[in-house]
Amino acid sequence: MDVKVDSYYGSHPDRRIRGLCNPDSGFILLETISQLQYDRKPGVELDGHIPARVKSDVPGWFFTGQADEVYYYYLALLNEEGELNPIYAEYVNLAKSNESTTEVEYKMLRALRVDRDLLVSFKLDETRKWYQTAPASVFQGFAPAPNPTYLTLSRRAYRDNFISNGPGKSHGPIFPAVVDGLDR
Repeated sequence: MDVKVDSYYGSHPDRRIRGLCNPDSGFILLETISQLQYDRKPGVELDGHIPARVKSDVPGWFFTGQADEVYYYYLALLNEEGELNPIYAEYVNLAKSNESTTEVEYKMLRALRVDRDLLVSFKLDETRKWYQTAPASVFQGFAPAPNPTYLTLSRRAYRDNFISNGPGKSHGPIFPAVVDGLDR
């Protein structure tokens, strides 16, 4: 099993807190290239030959993952970052000292103010087959994620179509059930 989290699910287009609440993109991201190297020029000569480049591109989790199923969780939080940082710092300190983090995890879950959430799952092998035969109309370009020396690229599939006509399965919002489970 593999779990992916996406904060691009908020219902308020004017509310943007990086990593917490961004307007809903309407896409599911399938990472096809984990590391597209910025350095595209030929590498240094080694033993009489010149490699294509010093570092090769690295395929993304969509092609290399070993999971049977992928769970993609969309979560938009209304909390300000400063509200959650102290709880997270407490969690980090407990984890560093190998102490139980259970109570602070519950504290964090109770503190979250969720705008909306959605859980989508898919079987990875089935989705790879679908990807190979899907018409171009089910995708809209790529979503880049820049890093210091490389770029990660994900193919953007229309989420609703991925669920209704593709391999995706919607489990709906799950956060209310999680919080209800804490109080039992």
